[in-house]
Amino acid sequence: MKVATSVIELIGETPLLDLSHLLPEGSAKLFAKLEMFNPGGSIKDRPALAMIRQAEQEGKLKPGMTIVEPTAGNTGIGLALVGNLLGYKTAFFVPSRMSKEKVNNMRLYGAKVFLMPEEMTMQECIAEAGKYVEEHGNCFMPQQFENQANPLQAEMILGEEIEKQLGYIPDGLAVGAGTGGTFSGLSHWLKKKNPKAQCWLVEPVGSVFKGGEKKSYQVEGIGNSFIPATLHIDLADEIASIPDEDSFKRCKQLARGAGLLVGGSAGANFEAAAQLAAKLGPGKTVVTVIPDNMDRYGSKQWVQNLAEES
Repeated sequence: MKVATSVIELIGETPLLDLSHLLPEGSAKLFAKLEMFNPGGSIKDRPALAMIRQAEQEGKLKPGMTIVEPTAGNTGIGLALVGNLLGYKTAFFVPSRMSKEKVNNMRLYGAKVFLMPEEMTMQECIAEAGKYVEEHGNCFMPQQFENQANPLQAEMILGEEIEKQLGYIPDGLAVGAGTGGTFSGLSHWLKKKNPKAQCWLVEPVGSVFKGGEKKSYQVEGIGNSFIPATLHIDLADEIASIPDEDSFKRCKQLARGAGLLVGGSAGANFEAAAQLAAKLGPGKTVVTVIPDNMDRYGSKQWVQNLAEES
C-alpha cells in the first residue's frame, strides 16, 4: 500500500467481507462492502468527493465559496471532510432527530450545523438550505438528491471495485436508499453486466418508496418522505421494507457473528440481502453494503437497548 499525502486519497478501495456463514444452509453466498473503512467513516465519502470534484471541473465551485447542503449526517461528514481539506467552508441543515455523534463529527471538521426541528422533512430542510444560499451568496449546493454525480460514482467506481474483488459478477444485490445514489449506481452497473440480476431496494418501514404515507422510523440514512431524482426506482426488482426491530436484530448478529459494529441501515441491508440469498439459493452470489458503523449512533436508545440485552 502506498503512502498517502491526504486522507482524500484513501476514499474507496474498501474491503469486501464474506458473510455467508451467518446465513441458513441453502442460501446464496453473501458479501458485504465495508464502507465504514472510508476516512469519514461512511459510504457517503464517495459521493461527497465526486460532487465536489465535478463542481470544480464545471466551475460551479471556486476558492472562497461555501458548500451548503441538507443532510441526515453522513453526506455532511463527507462534504465537511473533503471540503475542509480542499479549503472550502461548509454549512449543513440537519434534522435534529439525527444522532449527536454525526453532528459533532461535522462540527469537528469545521462545518456550521443548523439543526432543524425534529418533525421537519428532508424536503423542508432542502428549502431551508436553498434560502441560506440565496441570502448569503457565494455558495455551492451539491443537491445530493438531484446530482447525478452521486449514482454515477457508485456505478463507475464502487461497482468496479466489487467486480475486481469478487473476480466475477454477482447475481443480486440488496442496498438501502436515502438519496438512492448507491442503489441506482450499483443497479446500473450490475444490470449492464448481468441483465438477469436481482436488484432489491431497501427501506425502513415508514419510508414512501413502496407507497403509502411517510411514518416515523429509527433507522437513519435510508428511507425518505419523497422519491429523489437520484433514485432510479425502475431498477428495483423488489422493494424490501424492513421493520426497525429486524434491522437492529441484524446489527446484533453482525456484532456477535462477524465482529462488525454497524449502523441501523447496515442491519436493514443485511436482513434484505439474507432474504434475497435465501430466494436465489446455492450457487448464486448476493452483494450488499455496510454504510457506516455503530459508533456514530452510541447516544441512540436502540444502541443502548442492544448493549443491555444478554
